[in-house]
Amino acid sequence: MNNKNRFLSPEDAEVIKNQPFSDTLPGTLLKDFQALLDFIGDDGIDATKTTHHIGMKYLFELNERMTRPVETELKRPQQKTFPVIHGLYLLLRTSGLGRLVAQKSKTLIVLDQDILTSWRSLNTKERYFSLLFFWVSRGEEEVLGERSGIYGSSFLNAVYIYRTASQGGNSSIVTECRYYGPHNIALLALFGFIEAVPKKSNKSVDTADMQVVFSSFGKVMLTYLGDAVSRFMNETGNYLSDELYDFCAKDLKPLVPDWQNRLLIKEREVLTEGYSVIAVKVRDAVRKLAVPHDTFLDDLASSILDAFNFDDDHLYEFVYKNDIGLIERVAHSFADDGDYWADDMTLGEMPIHEGMTFVFHYDFGDDWRFQCQVEALVKEEGKYTEPKVIEKKGRAPKQYYY
Repeated sequence: MNNKNRFLSPEDAEVIKNQPFSDTLPGTLLKDFQALLDFIGDDGIDATKTTHHIGMKYLFELNERMTRPVETELKRPQQKTFPVIHGLYLLLRTSGLGRLVAQKSKTLIVLDQDILTSWRSLNTKERYFSLLFFWVSRGEEEVLGERSGIYGSSFLNAVYIYRTASQGGNSSIVTECRYYGPHNIALLALFGFIEAVPKKSNKSVDTADMQVVFSSFGKVMLTYLGDAVSRFMNETGNYLSDELYDFCAKDLKPLVPDWQNRLLIKEREVLTEGYSVIAVKVRDAVRKLAVPHDTFLDDLASSILDAFNFDDDHLYEFVYKNDIGLIERVAHSFADDGDYWADDMTLGEMPIHEGMTFVFHYDFGDDWRFQCQVEALVKEEGKYTEPKVIEKKGRAPKQYYY
């Protein structure tokens, strides 16, 4: 693959070479991100029930630990009321440092100890660029449950803000920046690409009157990375992935001494032994199934339908959120679109864990949605060789009413 640098002029390269890095330079990213890690600590913190954001009860205290706390008159603010915290949460999840763990009736945000060890081994520049490329390559608005801007990518929305402001003949952010997501503006400031972030948050999280200036470093990096994203996708034929880091590092590392390593990226663990106990609910009926981890999802689909006396003659998909909060779809082999295919993926290849929920969406016309929850992971081998119903509750609904 041709990775020749066509986007950095000698003048731009000098800007990057001369940029100092510390906990507060070029922005307060590393200081504020470490404050978030310290706040979560060894025990973790409660996540909200539906969005899995940072629990409301923690937000005021965490906000006060930020370099630039946000003022708000809200009594019960949500995470997005604090754009800096909202942006940091995106980095927490996409980096893998923060993960969700089900604990009885609640969900915790905890730190992954393996990745935390990796984080502690990195120097300042390595931490900065690790987080930057997680934002660029993984930072989907979907992780936050947002629909901000015109792109699904938080970073591409930030690039759009920059390009729109530049085309307007000045370096101020356009009015109505609320549309692009205050958290994206906060991330621009955290990474040192602009000088200011929203300082006051009302019920509407109003940022329409905010004026900020892009730094020289920000202009160079946003121009380079915006073009590099297009170049990467054109040359690889793929959407953004962690390979973008290596693609850009060839250009950037020679300009940043001491940047050698990056944060650990853990591969998804594949379970091949044992089984999961999965509670499947549709309307008022529940069937608990013991499902070996080497079961193909096509067979799991058939087992769910059999458990509720449904015919197996329509398309379906399994829908769940992966480890960083992105929705993945495993489709019927005859379907036109999907991230994975049910006849080629086993239950153990899903990001399976106790408390995990997913949806078995069957018959897109009648729109049956079976709510599934993993109640237990059992490592015992040999007890079940195929999916089996182990408990029934309630009468199964009729599949057809004609």
